[in-house]
Order: sequence, then C-alpha cells, then structure tokens
Amino acid sequence: MSDIEEDDDDNEYMYSDDDNEDDDDDEYMYSDDNKSIGSQSSDYYDDDITDSEKDEILTKNANHCITASHARDSIAPVPRTCISRFESVDDRRLLTPVQLTPVMDKIVLDMADLLGLPCVAAAALLREYKWSTEKLQDAYLGDHEKTQKKCGIIARCSNKFIQSDTSLCSICIESDKPMYNMPCGHSFCRGCWGKFLDVAVKDGPNCLYKCCPHPKCNEKVTEIEIKELAPHLLEKYRHFQLRSYVELNPYCRWCPGPDCENIATSNTGWGVFSCTCGTSFCLRCGQPPHAPASCDALSRWNEKCQNESETANWILANTKPCPKCSSRIEKNQGCNHMSCQQCKHEFCWICSRPWSEHSANTGGYYRCNRYNPETDDNDQSDRAKAQRELHRYLHYYKRFHAHSEAEKFAKKQLLQTEQRMVLLQESTENSTWIDVQFLRTAVEQLIECRRVLKYTYTYAYYLRDDLGTRERFEYHQEMLEKFTENLSEMSERSLADMKREEVVNVTRVVNRFMKKILQYVEDGMLED
Repeated sequence: MSDIEEDDDDNEYMYSDDDNEDDDDDEYMYSDDNKSIGSQSSDYYDDDITDSEKDEILTKNANHCITASHARDSIAPVPRTCISRFESVDDRRLLTPVQLTPVMDKIVLDMADLLGLPCVAAAALLREYKWSTEKLQDAYLGDHEKTQKKCGIIARCSNKFIQSDTSLCSICIESDKPMYNMPCGHSFCRGCWGKFLDVAVKDGPNCLYKCCPHPKCNEKVTEIEIKELAPHLLEKYRHFQLRSYVELNPYCRWCPGPDCENIATSNTGWGVFSCTCGTSFCLRCGQPPHAPASCDALSRWNEKCQNESETANWILANTKPCPKCSSRIEKNQGCNHMSCQQCKHEFCWICSRPWSEHSANTGGYYRCNRYNPETDDNDQSDRAKAQRELHRYLHYYKRFHAHSEAEKFAKKQLLQTEQRMVLLQESTENSTWIDVQFLRTAVEQLIECRRVLKYTYTYAYYLRDDLGTRERFEYHQEMLEKFTENLSEMSERSLADMKREEVVNVTRVVNRFMKKILQYVEDGMLED
C-alpha cells in the first residue's frame, strides 16, 4: 500500500505554498463554491426587503392590479435597460414560497410601471416571455400592439373599454342575472363565470393562460377576474403564478427533495445548492452535483448508459474471478485493492492486474484509469469501429460504476461512523468529541471524492481527442484516485490501527487534489 509521506513527488502537494494557506481555508469537505447553503445562519433566508417595503409593494400591486380595468391613456416609452431579476436578493439563496412571492411581485410591479400597463397585463407579458425582462422589452419596443395581441391583453391595455349592454348570458342562455363584463366586451352571468373559473383553476397551471369564454376571443382571464368572481380561488391562482415564475425562469429551481418547497435562486443561473432538507442539486439541470462533467455531458452520458445498460450490466457483474486461481470474489468494501482469500493474490478490482503494479516504484499509480485503444485501430470496417467504440465506452463506464458503488459503500460507512467515534472516544484517554471528529470528516470527504471521481469519467469520455490535454487531465485524475484509495483503506481500518494525524493529513491532501482537478476544469484549461 502506498504511503503519501514516502514519495517525494507527492510531498510537493502536501507542503507546497498552497498548503500554507490559512487554516480557515482548509476545511476538508467543500470549497467555497460548494458550501452548504442550508448550514448558513438563519438570516441567510431573511428577505432583503423589509416588512414595510413588502406591505407597500403588495398594497400598491393589489390596488394597481385589481382596480384597473383598462390601461392608462398613453403608453410610456420603454428605455433599453434591464430590470434586475433579483435586485433585492443575494446571488445564491434558498427561499421559501412566502419569501419569493414579494420578489416576483416587485418584478411585475416594476415592469408595469415601466410599460405603463396594469400589473395583470405585465404579469401576462412576463409569463409569455418566460420572465425574461430583456426579451420582453425587446419585443415590446419592436411592436407593442403585436406583443399585446400575442399575449391576449390588447383589450385590457386599450383606452377604449368596451361595455356590453346585453342582459343575456350566452352560456346558460338566461337573462336578468347579474352580469360581469370582460375588457374585450364579452359579458356572462356571474354564476357561469364562477363555474368557468372553478374548472379553470382545477385544471392546474393552465388557468394562467385561460381566455375569455367567448369563441375565438383570446383576451386573457387574469387575477382581476379571479378576485372579483371567485375570490376563494385567488390563493391557488397566486400559487400557480409563483410556479410559473420558478419553472419558466432559468434563475430559479424548486428543490427536488421529497415534499420540499424551498426554491434555489441565483443571478448566474448555475451553482450547486445544499438544501435544509438534505438534498444537494445543480441549479441548471436539477440533478445531484456532477462536477467536473457539464450538465449537457451528464445528460448525454445518462442517455447512453440507459441505452447500453444491458451490455454494461452483463460486463459489470457483482463478482470477478481471481486472476490467479479463478475463485469468484465479491467486492463488499469501497477500496479497489482486492485480496483473494483462496490464494492470497492481491490485485486491482478495476483492471485485474497485480496490485504491485499500482505503486510509486513501478510508476504506475492508477494507470488503469487511462484508455488505450485496441491494437487493431487500423481496421476501419463498421464492425471494428463499433467494437472499438463499445470497448471505449465500457472502459469509462466500468470505472464510473466502480466509483459509484464505492460512493454508496462510503455512505453506508458514514451511518456507522458515529458509533465508531463513540468507541474511539471511550478507548482514548482524555479524548473529547472534537478529537474524534476526524473520522466523520474523513468519510464525508471520501464520499465527495468518490462522487467527483465518478463524474471525471463522464467528463473524460467526452473530452476532446487531444493527447496533451487528455494526459494532463488523466494525471490529476490518477493522483486523486491514488490518495482517495489511501483514505479509503485508512477509513476501513480497525480503531486500534487508526492514527489520527495520518488520517487528518491524508484527508487534507485528498481535499487538495479534489479542488485541483475541479479548478483545472473550471479555469478553462479543458473545454467540453
């Protein structure tokens, strides 16, 4: 088993200038970019908008939206400026629906003031343009009448309000009932309106796009009609409005955790979030964190794995024959260093070659992470090309799968860690709970590294075919695998053989290499 401190080449990573940074920067688990948002202080979730400002916004919004039945007399010119989507919110935040609603309302209110329209009309426009204020302003500047007609608000924005004088409801064909008139001039009795709106809201988010019941009329039914004719449905309607804001907006995403209603927001439209419910996810695609692979690469990889699953599952059985005696061996721990109980032969689970070839003395380390094309590359037949592509895919998938399984094992190991911490504290004289925290930190770091290593193979599979670029990336990948295996072996030792200083040191080094490979990709030295 290779030891970190025995290799001079490795020591440059252990004692380089980078390692002389402040200890505050040396928390093993996560880089600054991946800090758990859920672990921040309680004021992290507080709205930057004060209560008085919220009341003012909501009051102004309600008065502006509910009482206005048509537009102002003139349309104000639209300046070519961008209304900040989150001008009152920090770059990356987790908010509850109650906290995000005033932010949405303020965007609607600002756009209404800018365009000189009722708030309900501004909301309809924003929904049509997926809450992009920039796209909306460009379209409105180009042709405001065409934009209004497209969104079904042209009558509501007109200064010519059409008043119907009919007393006959064209739905129930009855007269002498209280009537309600839409801005488009179509009038129906309040009873039929109530039934229409009840069915519309029960239909779900589509209620935001319901039009006047009159045939061929595309004037949108808005919050004004809900408030006036079916106030008991207003809360549901507002909820669907918030859903549209989150689901159409690339800067927001619901937490994918079960029964969690928190919402992640970011001005950049990307980032990894850790919710208070325990779920971590990527803002852009909603998947678990997958650095260094991009969202697009992950999507293609998942689709390919699904299509190739039968072949991959056949190749990746849960057992492997010992390369020496052919006894079937089951991998029931996270480390890839295997030892046959029958003949004592030590080999690598990934490549099945002797473990002695995975050391500093041979210059091998984890060279089995590198893909070597078959010797028959000159065979250009379709069958040969397909065979080479399958071999290439299986090379990366086998290693992806191995780290995925090791990650699952480390997560199970974490569940037992607290019990081991208690035992270690009890068996060590004058030991405190803080003194044994290194066990949890090591296993948590191991989980994180397995996840990163897993996705390095997704990244490498789609990496451009440039020898120098690939070799540099594979070097970082190889070193991270080496130290991760060291940490895995240490974490599985008995408590009697556990050395705190050694585990802390290896955890620190592993964290360094994990940061290095992520930074290497992020800096643009490698491009997808």
